[in-house]
Amino acid sequence: MQQLFIGDISLSDGTIESVVLVEGEVRVEFRIWDGGKAWFRFAGVIGSRDRNAAGQDVESIEMQPIPAIRAAGSDPFVTELLEERRADRTAPIVRYAFIGSWTMRPILEIYAEEVDAQRMSFL
Repeated sequence: MQQLFIGDISLSDGTIESVVLVEGEVRVEFRIWDGGKAWFRFAGVIGSRDRNAAGQDVESIEMQPIPAIRAAGSDPFVTELLEERRADRTAPIVRYAFIGSWTMRPILEIYAEEVDAQRMSFL
């Protein structure tokens, strides 16, 4: 198991509250284990797979760089994403996979160039 911090935010034992898709971007609202909230903004998104992630607990997150040229027999979904990517986009793509606490399988996968995290302040 890999515990990942994005900025100073731990993803282990948190809950995905919402997933918002907009052109080229995914925003994930996240409840942190200590009750705080955070937003994760994934930019340069070429695709995502959501397995009813909202409301599910997260055990960890896996990050995997995706090579521009995939070997034969690779995931057809990822191959199609890379084929349809605009030619002028050259930044590396990373697969961010939120792993569910109950299933220990990906509940949300985001294929993006970068991620930014922001902790929500309490009033």
